Amino acid sequence: MARMWPVDGVISENGGLFIQRDGERGVKRKFWHSDAKRQAISDQLAAIGRHIAQLVPSAVFADDQVFRLTSLAFAQPDSEADGRVLVAAMRKAGLDVTVNNLWILGWIGAYDKLAMARRAMADAYDTDIDANPDAVLYCGDSTNDAPMFGFFRHTVGVSSVRHYLSEIPILPNWITKGPGGDGFVEVADALIASKIVS
Repeated sequence: MARMWPVDGVISENGGLFIQRDGERGVKRKFWHSDAKRQAISDQLAAIGRHIAQLVPSAVFADDQVFRLTSLAFAQPDSEADGRVLVAAMRKAGLDVTVNNLWILGWIGAYDKLAMARRAMADAYDTDIDANPDAVLYCGDSTNDAPMFGFFRHTVGVSSVRHYLSEIPILPNWITKGPGGDGFVEVADALIASKIVS
């Protein structure tokens, strides 16, 4: 996304990694954990992943797990009961856990998207979001976006967020008609229209 989309940067893996565009096609990666800690955490995540895969028969790694650098991702099980079992096993293994519309995600380090947004916005864009939370319009789709919905004033959920509204303490201010990318286009169109009008 950071290389191919017309964006300046991407917060990835629920805050474990910020990827910033660097030149025409390059990127810079800024991890939540220091370089000194990253290998030990990666090894620990791999061991936990193997343990959970043996412990929970319905656990299936996400298709993109091999590309993940800071987290474990399991595909959503077919039943809600299996999903609850998987979440409980991940938490018992010491992971921070959240659920989005595709995966059940686990990581080590007590960070989230908001913590990394705070760091990335300050370091890369010289913006203190605590002093100026209105500088950001945030768009999300599931429970792992809850910290962002709760912090920023300008928030949007794409339509798939409706599946998770009972689990999100502070709801987004606007929900789009379309899901995923279609919903994001609605947000972009509304933002562009507001700039034309103002």
